[in-house]
Amino acid sequence: MTSSAAHQAGIALSLIGIGCGDPEQLTLAAIRAINAADLILIPRKGDEKSELAGLRRAICADVLTNNTARVVEFDLPKRNASEQDYRRGVDDWHDAVAATWSREIDNHLGNKGRVALLIWGDPSLYDSSLRIARRLDPLPEIEVVPGVTSIQALCAAHALPVNDIG
Repeated sequence: MTSSAAHQAGIALSLIGIGCGDPEQLTLAAIRAINAADLILIPRKGDEKSELAGLRRAICADVLTNNTARVVEFDLPKRNASEQDYRRGVDDWHDAVAATWSREIDNHLGNKGRVALLIWGDPSLYDSSLRIARRLDPLPEIEVVPGVTSIQALCAAHALPVNDIG
């Protein structure tokens, strides 16, 4: 299916930057995108990283006013760390994540609506979410909502400028 045909299918995916997970550092654009979602997917990354899903749930509890949005948790596939070819291992893992996203979207939304994923930092800088989103079939309309980055948060916390004069 071509990109324009997928867009006509009616799925839009918002990759929403949530910075360090502090609801006070969310942008207004992030809050609007969360509330525009019909489905919010929260990945679970195992017991050792359960606080990551918990922070995403807390953000939704703090800012979600759209009472019709469904918040759905799912188990994120794990990367095969024993794969000798690192690139192949990452590609296989991204394929598995994309298949999981597709299955969750299909099961909980069907072929029409807006899906949101809350991404640490800024989705265009630190994360594989854009590469994974482009593997979805059909390819949805993709929106990236930037988030506060760790460098921004650290510079602000310590009252340091990012640059020098000259």
